[in-house]
Amino acid sequence: MKNPIRRIVILLLALFSITISAQETYSDTFSSVSYANNDGTQNWSTNWQEFNDNNNPANGYISINNDELRFRYIWSENIRRSADLSSYYTASLSFDWRTSSLESGETLIIQVSSDGSSFTTLDTFTGSQSGTFDQDITAYISSNTTIRFRKGGGDWSGNDDRAYIDNVTISTTSVPQTDSDGDGIIDVVDLDDDNDGITDEEEYCSTISASFLTSSDVGERSVVISHTDTGYLRLDFSSMDNSFQLDINGTTAHPSVLEFENGALDAGDEYFVFQSDGSFISQPWVANSNGIPRLRLIVNEFGQISLYGSRTTSSTTLELMEAQGGTPFNTIPWIPANNNTFTLTNQAGPGPEGFTGELFASAICDTDGDGISNEFDLDSDNDGIYDIVESGVLNESGVADSNNDGRIDGATSSSGSNGLFNAIEDVDTEYAIPSYSILDSDADGSYDAYVLDADGDGCNDVREAGFTDNNDDGYLGPNPVTIDAEGIVTSGSDGYTTPADNDSNTTYDYREVGSAPTITSQPVNTTTCPGCTTTISATVTADQFQWQYYNGVSWLDLSDSGVYSGTSTSMLTITNPTPSENNTQYRLLTSNDAFICGTETSNTAILTLRVNTVVTNRRVTYRVNKN
Repeated sequence: MKNPIRRIVILLLALFSITISAQETYSDTFSSVSYANNDGTQNWSTNWQEFNDNNNPANGYISINNDELRFRYIWSENIRRSADLSSYYTASLSFDWRTSSLESGETLIIQVSSDGSSFTTLDTFTGSQSGTFDQDITAYISSNTTIRFRKGGGDWSGNDDRAYIDNVTISTTSVPQTDSDGDGIIDVVDLDDDNDGITDEEEYCSTISASFLTSSDVGERSVVISHTDTGYLRLDFSSMDNSFQLDINGTTAHPSVLEFENGALDAGDEYFVFQSDGSFISQPWVANSNGIPRLRLIVNEFGQISLYGSRTTSSTTLELMEAQGGTPFNTIPWIPANNNTFTLTNQAGPGPEGFTGELFASAICDTDGDGISNEFDLDSDNDGIYDIVESGVLNESGVADSNNDGRIDGATSSSGSNGLFNAIEDVDTEYAIPSYSILDSDADGSYDAYVLDADGDGCNDVREAGFTDNNDDGYLGPNPVTIDAEGIVTSGSDGYTTPADNDSNTTYDYREVGSAPTITSQPVNTTTCPGCTTTISATVTADQFQWQYYNGVSWLDLSDSGVYSGTSTSMLTITNPTPSENNTQYRLLTSNDAFICGTETSNTAILTLRVNTVVTNRRVTYRVNKN
């Protein structure tokens, strides 16, 4: 785990990295005798509407009395009100209630509908009691969410049969309208929130995948899968026979079992059809010939669910599906930083049942711990190399970052309706598949953009890219690290330029496995004479060579001048050495172009000079003792 103390994050990050959801209310406190009261932050789309009564709030079997909505002597009378909740992703209904003299069988019920015509009963009130009602109605969010009060049992028999309702409130949470990359697509539907060419799904981490039940005539079966800190789920079916239900943390994906075979509808099931034309596939769904799933269910970070299907085994696209009756999906309560449990059930059918496919669960994460999650972070591992570079997307035709800002040029105007750059996707839909493969240089299952050593050679990317890492921790610059609102390191002295390719083979060094040089034969001490020529050599596997000599204080590089040549090869040649070279120490430094982290230094070799055996001076010859 990274130490949070090592990060200094500027305060501005709070504006970008925290998802802020707007809270709105639709309310009526019945403080005035009117069916048009709007006491919340938003206005209802309709007034209260009475049915089978006089529609007068001042009198009748339903009326407003003493700041309460009053019901008395109810037979067929009922009242309803609607609100447009289509822009919200959660909603709950609450109110205060009390009853008086409702005998056995006499009840008041509260109902909700997503279309204003098909209602679901949420609760029943009877007797002489009081309380507060509060329940999630997210599953009924629509442009025409309607609540209704009516009798639930027999006719109320007496004029003293009463019920009272007060403080009716629908509390909502809106989908954030934030557009982080400015491409006109809000983050909640944008497949690439930072326009770096990597989809948000690929920028999530801590993923799991699981295979499912094969076809067998054995009755209902379930598979249970757990995953910590889930924030996104994709469920792909390659085949389906004939229905399923997904339960996440105790909440089902839909109020009904999802049925996909004609004639197999049981109690609690609902047919699912293509939304565009209401068509239904009447036979068991078998695998698609081109590899795309027959069914795909997605649960996004807000717990919202969408379902897609391919019409035939040769379909190349997925199309949005819905319940035949229009009943919306539930909203899933993700449990941040804790375990989330998925229970996938295949119901018993009239014949063999089963399905095949894969569940992909992922956590929204922040790889470098800098306070910005990967889908908004342009440098997700703080190594000084943009994600757009490490992903490899710049190798794709039509993709560039000429202004070096870490985003695809033109993405703000050429990302269609789903926020993913058009040139790197198969189709402009929310289930688009990128047309390139994100780089994983060492094939370890982790993309280059999220690891500090992409090629796995023991040398951190920041150094192999040619940038400065003051404390060798793999992050650009010194410790602590500071960043800007887009996750770019601001405390380094360099970074975010073209990474090094020292061997000029068109592969950046941080992607190319390198190693330190190997010396298999060390240089040895050498004896020669003035006016002679000698060599000192080593057997080395390396790209670069540098001979040095010791001046009594430090080692200094040699160059091809004076008595020396071959100073940048594995063999140093010394021609006509003088007495000043006697007893000089030499060594060889070696390195490999694509591996900046490793050099190899040879053993020291000493040069010794000896004089010739005969010295002649002025025609007088002296013989010198050779020892």
